[in-house]
Amino acid sequence: MFRWLLFFHVTCVALWLGSISAVYILHRKAMAVGNNQHALAIQTTRSVIRGIMNPCSIVVLLTGITMLMQMGLVGRERPFWLAFMEQFGGFVILLSVGLLTWQMRRLAASAETQASLGNINRILTWIGAGIVAVLLVVLLRLG
Repeated sequence: MFRWLLFFHVTCVALWLGSISAVYILHRKAMAVGNNQHALAIQTTRSVIRGIMNPCSIVVLLTGITMLMQMGLVGRERPFWLAFMEQFGGFVILLSVGLLTWQMRRLAASAETQASLGNINRILTWIGAGIVAVLLVVLLRLG
């Protein structure tokens, strides 16, 4: 069971980070081309956030909690890398789901699409950096 959880955990982290990169590139291209591509970029972003990013981040959170419970580490002292992954990674997940959902709703009601796409790009950059920071700490420990 633990191996399956770890498989889903790692797979969803990869999908989450990959979709962040893809949407970031999509927004950069849409802003460079002009206004006629903004509607397509917004629809695609909404689909990716609702269909890939948010579900994958929630799966990462749930599988992480379940693996900690199976290892018997709930309420016990953990090594730094594991505590960092749990606490900072959980924070990045909740921040990602909350901010991206909020920005997509705001984008639907906004007339300033270019500024809103810029806000989403900044959020994606910081979330991606948070994921990479967690990966760096964990991989330096495992390496």
